[in-house]
Amino acid sequence: MLRETVGHLRDLPRYRQILATLVRYGYHDIVVALHLEGLIRPIEKAALGEEAPTRDRPARLRMICEDLGPTFVKLGQILSTRHDLLPEAYTAELTQLRDNVKPFPFEEVEAILLEEFGRPAAEVFAAIDPEPLASASISQVHRATLHDGQVVALKIRRPGIDKVVQADLDILKNLAALAERRMPSLAAYSPVEQVKEFERTLKRELDLAVERRTMERCRGQFAREPFAHIPLVFREYCTSRVLAMELIGGVGVDDLDGLRRLGIDPPTVAIRGAKILLRQIFRFGFFHADPHPGNLRVQPGGVIVPLDYGMFGRIDAATREQIVDLLIGLTSEDTDKVLRALEALEIRNEHVAPRALRRDVSELVATYSDLTLDAIDLGVLLRELVTFIRAHHLKIPPDLILLIRALVTIEGVGRTLDPHFDIAAQIRPLFRELTARRFHPRRLLARTGRTLEDIQRIATLLPDALGQSLESIRRGELTVKFDLQHFEQLVRQLTRASHTLTAGIVIAGLIIASSLIVRTGSGAINTLGYAGYTIAMVLGVALTLSIFRKVQ
Repeated sequence: MLRETVGHLRDLPRYRQILATLVRYGYHDIVVALHLEGLIRPIEKAALGEEAPTRDRPARLRMICEDLGPTFVKLGQILSTRHDLLPEAYTAELTQLRDNVKPFPFEEVEAILLEEFGRPAAEVFAAIDPEPLASASISQVHRATLHDGQVVALKIRRPGIDKVVQADLDILKNLAALAERRMPSLAAYSPVEQVKEFERTLKRELDLAVERRTMERCRGQFAREPFAHIPLVFREYCTSRVLAMELIGGVGVDDLDGLRRLGIDPPTVAIRGAKILLRQIFRFGFFHADPHPGNLRVQPGGVIVPLDYGMFGRIDAATREQIVDLLIGLTSEDTDKVLRALEALEIRNEHVAPRALRRDVSELVATYSDLTLDAIDLGVLLRELVTFIRAHHLKIPPDLILLIRALVTIEGVGRTLDPHFDIAAQIRPLFRELTARRFHPRRLLARTGRTLEDIQRIATLLPDALGQSLESIRRGELTVKFDLQHFEQLVRQLTRASHTLTAGIVIAGLIIASSLIVRTGSGAINTLGYAGYTIAMVLGVALTLSIFRKVQ
């Protein structure tokens, strides 16, 4: 059993520390369920039969994370967003986890800089303040001055943190595998898969070069946004363990008195901040996944500065459109549309009862059927959706979890600044933009082009495939039974489909050509463009009527 649980003998003390901490805070039932009592020292084993401490169980889980150090603090912070895995009492408690820890000595800072740049810190920088501006579990930040006089914030990864984190991750993966085998109630949540995703997220956060690239990408996206500022990165002073960026002043986004002293209206800040973060989500599909007040600063003039680019989510264009479909389905009493959107978003469970799922979706839809998007409390809607997901043990992609966390946080910060803040009012224009882009003639034409390419590819491969099949038949390796009973009907259907596709391409071409003529021409030339619009409209109506007749 010891060999099964402990991959390396060097991990044994850490295993014992983790298990002893669980026992000390009243989680001895977990240790017993995993059959790991044998790893605990006798003096700690005596606590297995004792009653749990008086504090409630969620609070004790938070204290376990705090006691076990950086990896478990990060795990707790991630779990605080997983409303699909944990009840609200636990997620609310875990949001109290703070990253402020004792700073490491300045001598170690100098040693890291020497290793990274190959020369003493005094040669690389004109000055470095020995007292850190902030100290967290992964890194700490010092104020530094470059030789050209530029003041920067120097973020430095803790010495040896990568080895500590990797050892803890190995143990967590092992414990997750044990939990899947020995705790059936947890198996539905795929502990091993969850730990692997946590490992991926944490390792990206450990690599400061990833954070640098994220900041540069965001800076390019908001280069022309007057009320958004992404800190400048000084690439020549950056490595995987060191990040040098512009030192940001201003006040915290939730410092209402500070905002008023700067002459800034808090409700205006709420709207500007929401627009910046929602644009990241629905326009760029690359968004800040942890926009809590500590990561948002406001500079004079009401300029919003997001900080800490270690945790970012990504959603592609198709996912953004499916999110719109989900919300439209909820507000239009369309159960089938909601179910299709959930499937398209890969929110599923192969073992769920279809009828029970449909019944609960119908009830959820009925709750919002009489409301428009602007009348919905988005935070409440998302929490109800997550409760529904947890009730059916549906698996939800990690980036969607980050998206839900970001939206709930944005709304919470907005309500702090303005009790009447309406996040739906900020989302609606982006939804309209997504819908317009989705059905733009140019995009429809591009989709048609891709379909034709697929058809051409199939047509190119078909002769070889048929030749190989005929050869197999000749050699007696393949037996084929033909049923030509409905062959003529199939040919007619294929012919109709090709005619419909051709008509659609012609209509799209007319619309695009007419738009170009109207935009660039004048006078008689414009008349030609409007004539093209008319022909396209007539053909479109005829095509639509033809399709409806075939359907009926």
